[in-house]
Amino acid sequence: MNKKYDLTILIPGIRTSNWLRLYNSLKTSCKQYTWELVFVSPFDLPEEFKADENVRLIKDFGTIPRCVQKAVPFLNSDIFYLTVDDCYFSEDSIDYAVNLYKSKCNIKDVVSVSYGEGGNLMDSKYWTVAFHPDLNRLPGIPKNYKIANQCIINKECFIELGGFDCLTFEYMDKPIHDFMFRLQKSGGNIVHSDKHACIATWYPGEVGDHSPVHHAQVDHDEPIFIQMYLDPDILNRRVKIDYDNWKQSPAVWKRRFPFEIPSSYE
Repeated sequence: MNKKYDLTILIPGIRTSNWLRLYNSLKTSCKQYTWELVFVSPFDLPEEFKADENVRLIKDFGTIPRCVQKAVPFLNSDIFYLTVDDCYFSEDSIDYAVNLYKSKCNIKDVVSVSYGEGGNLMDSKYWTVAFHPDLNRLPGIPKNYKIANQCIINKECFIELGGFDCLTFEYMDKPIHDFMFRLQKSGGNIVHSDKHACIATWYPGEVGDHSPVHHAQVDHDEPIFIQMYLDPDILNRRVKIDYDNWKQSPAVWKRRFPFEIPSSYE
């Protein structure tokens, strides 16, 4: 029988050289609760993790939303924190966010965990639709809604609403907005955690390993998302979707792996 944890930190990622430092930072960020760390990746766990029972890898070669969707039913906790592998966590910040979740949230609610990108910290207004012109100009998105790109959420709630639309989107930004709008339409609330958990790196355009993400987001996902939410009635028809949609998405993300799958990130 699998051990049960208070929290799963779920990370779809490829940057294996970051993982040990990330793991060590989690030890100072989450001291009050038991946790497991689950990576979803095309690459194997580094040797340093082989003796750690609370670190697991689920192998997949597909898009980032597909990786998340595939993993969630197999998490050994009732709630999970969805985050990234290019950041390190500040002391006590995950404890703070989980405490907020336990005191303020029911099964339909999520905690939006504050983070920064490229050395910048975002204040609380960043996590609102009203702050973003590209969102608040779309008639299908209520102006009072919030966003939560990194979140703590109940596993069963995520599954019940169908999770991410893995058949429509390739990268995380637009499907997680879509999910949060569907969640709020269903009666869920987003509670903002104002303690920054981490500062992620950020590559512009095609710099570093960012090219597939850049083109997936800008060339593919964004036009579809805009067209979807130009419809003022979209959320009256689109709250729950089929959770198993990931099974019909390509097993290999060709934008990341156009020719063959390398044996390691390096």
